[in-house]
Amino acid sequence: MRNLLNRNDLNLSLKFGFLGLGMGGCSIAYECASIRTTITNNHNPYTALLINTNEVDLRKFKESSNVRKLQLSGYEKGAGRDIEIGEAAFKQHKELIQREAIEHFADRDFVWVTGGLGGGTGTGSILEAIRMLYASGFKNRCGLMITLPRDNEGSKVIENALERLQMLAKAMNNLGCILVVDNQKLYNDFIKEQPEASISEYLDYSNKYIATTLHEINVVTASFNPIAGYHYDSSELLNTLNTSGLISLGKLEFASNTIDTANQSTFLPDFKRSIERGILSDGYNLSKASRIAVSMVTHPGAAKRIFSMSFINSIETTIDGLSPMASEKPVAAYEDPKGDDLSIYTIVAGLGLPNRVNQLVVKAKEAQKIADDIFGQEDSALSALSGFTKKKQAEQSKSNSDDPFAAISEVASTKQTNDDDLDPFAILKSE
Repeated sequence: MRNLLNRNDLNLSLKFGFLGLGMGGCSIAYECASIRTTITNNHNPYTALLINTNEVDLRKFKESSNVRKLQLSGYEKGAGRDIEIGEAAFKQHKELIQREAIEHFADRDFVWVTGGLGGGTGTGSILEAIRMLYASGFKNRCGLMITLPRDNEGSKVIENALERLQMLAKAMNNLGCILVVDNQKLYNDFIKEQPEASISEYLDYSNKYIATTLHEINVVTASFNPIAGYHYDSSELLNTLNTSGLISLGKLEFASNTIDTANQSTFLPDFKRSIERGILSDGYNLSKASRIAVSMVTHPGAAKRIFSMSFINSIETTIDGLSPMASEKPVAAYEDPKGDDLSIYTIVAGLGLPNRVNQLVVKAKEAQKIADDIFGQEDSALSALSGFTKKKQAEQSKSNSDDPFAAISEVASTKQTNDDDLDPFAILKSE
C-alpha cells in the first residue's frame, strides 16, 4: 500500500510499544517509534524504551516525547558479545527498567521486546526482559521480535544466538508470539536489488522494512470497509499476537488490472508463494499453524470485480491446504476509496522454529570442526623455536697443554650434548 503515512483518514488496530534491547533491538524499536502519521492526535502512534549498555551506541538515537533511552551505568563500554555480562547488567538495573517500562507502556495494547540474537546485551537480557514484563502486568500483551544473524557474522555470534534460542524454545509454549527476522534472508533480498549499496544502507533498509510492515498490518485491520461479509478486526489481531509459537508475515501486491479471476494462474501461485516465503523469515512447517488470516484491500472499482465468490473461495482453499490444522482461517476483503493496487497481507501463527535455525546449527558445527582442525595442528614455527639453541663460539687460543691434540678432545666434548635434550625454557624452571 502506498502513502499510508501521508493520510489522515486511517485508524490503528493496536497501540504498540517497543522495548529495545542492545544495539540491534534498539535500532528496530527506534525505527518503529519513528513512524509519523498525519492522523489527528496520533502523529506519533508508537512508543519505544531503548535499553543498552554501550553509551556510544545509544548516542545515535534521539530522545523525543515517545522515545526514551536508558543506559545501564557501570557497563558504559558494552557487553563485548558476552551473554552473561548482558544478563547481569539488566538484572542490576531491573527495578529501574521496570519502573520506566510500566510508566512508558501504561496505555499500550501490545509491547514488542526487540533484540538482535548474537550480541551481548540484547541476547543476554531478552529472557529477563520477558520475565520483568510478565511480572509487571503485561503477560497477555507482549511478544518477542528477534533477529537471527547472518552466516558471516562469526561463530561467536551464531553460538550466542543458538544458546538463547535453546532457552526460548523450551519456554515457547508459555510465551506470546515470537516474530523472527532472518537477517540472512533480508540481506540476500536486498543485495539482489541493490548490489552496490553499503552495509549501512542495508541496515537502514531492513529496520524501515520491519517497521513499515507492522504498521501496514496494523492499519489494514482497522481502517477500511469490509465488503465480503467478514472483518479481521483489532481484537482478532491481538488474539493472533497472543498465540504461542512463532508468527510469519506475508505481503503481496498486484496491479489490479493484472488479476483475471477466471484464470487462477494470474494470482494464486504468487499468493501461495508469498505465504511460504514470508517477508521477514521463511522455512516454516505451515501445516502445523494454529491460526492463519488473510486481509486484502484495493480500490472500490477493482474490489467489486475481483472479490467474487470464486476468488474468495480460491484463497480459502489455498490457505486450508497450507494450514489444515488451523482453528481459525479468516479471509477479509476491504475497499479503500484512495487505494490503487491490490494488496494482500497474511499472518500465520502458532508455528515452530524456522529451517534457518537448522542452518545456523550446521554453520556452528562446521566452524567448530574447522577450529578443531586448525588448532589441533602442530605449530611448525613454535616447534622449530623450541628446538633452537644458541651455540657458544669457541675461542681460538693456544693451548697450554703439552699435548698438541688436546684441543681436539676439548671440541669433541662440546658435541656430546644431544640438541634434542635441550630445553629453551629451562631458565624459567630455575626461577
